[in-house]
Amino acid sequence: MRTQRRLALAVAVILAALVLASCGGGGEREALEAMIRAATADTGPGSCLKYETLHFLEDNYRREGDAAVRACEESALDLLDEKPRSVDVSHIDIAGDSAAAVLRFEGSLVDGQKMRYEFVKREGKWKFDEIVAFVDLDAPHLILELGRKGLLGAKSPREAENVACWIGRMERMSDRTLEELLLGERDVSGDCTGESNAI
Repeated sequence: MRTQRRLALAVAVILAALVLASCGGGGEREALEAMIRAATADTGPGSCLKYETLHFLEDNYRREGDAAVRACEESALDLLDEKPRSVDVSHIDIAGDSAAAVLRFEGSLVDGQKMRYEFVKREGKWKFDEIVAFVDLDAPHLILELGRKGLLGAKSPREAENVACWIGRMERMSDRTLEELLLGERDVSGDCTGESNAI
């Protein structure tokens, strides 16, 4: 009986070690989650390369090198660029110096959306590296937020017309096409009205 208990205990210890190893360990998970929460709270210009790789900035701002960093810094100072109030982190998967997780933000342009992100470790610190996909995209809500922000930021009737044109086009898109557009997987002109008039 005692031998069976020892065997059961040994199996339990081994299984626990395997589970921790497959998840990347409690310490790494905590460090990744702490970075995500810090990045959500610290949204000033100095946060751009502190929590995000250059690859992440180039992907998101569709510019290269220093131009992507400057775009991030300008966005951080933009009073119309609403920042997230909080973030829920789930489905963390860590493999060495790479990781993935699903984030759901409260507030900001992506309010309420679930998005899958990839992370990399650089010099011992986790950083955002890529937005992979939306998870259960709420397209109507996202389009509403995009339209609200776009119209508030329009500096001329022409810009407002262009925003309204894009909102109309996005409302007719499939979720997959909309996701490709938003994640930069689809090349389009920024001038919706010009494209529409040319058709």
